[in-house]
Amino acid sequence: MEEKNEPTNRDILEGMNERFNMVFTELKKNDARFDLVYRQLTNLDNKVTEVQKQQSADGELLEEMQVTLNAVAKAVDADAMTIINHETRITKLEEVTA
Repeated sequence: MEEKNEPTNRDILEGMNERFNMVFTELKKNDARFDLVYRQLTNLDNKVTEVQKQQSADGELLEEMQVTLNAVAKAVDADAMTIINHETRITKLEEVTA
């Protein structure tokens, strides 16, 4: 009969060491991947913050433009009323002089 060789303590330790090294190598790879993901997320967060700041600035500018546009619209309305009033006066004067 064939004798079955039992592994020695040294064989067991070498096998365990190989497995630990494999796990350690995979953990290092995962650490590098997580570091890359972290840097990308940080970069993305910075870009989102920049966009939010720009939107806020754009909103303020739009509000200022709205205020100015409202003032211009009021002035145009007032000028239009003045022109209509002057036209009425001119028409009356033309009728009197005619």
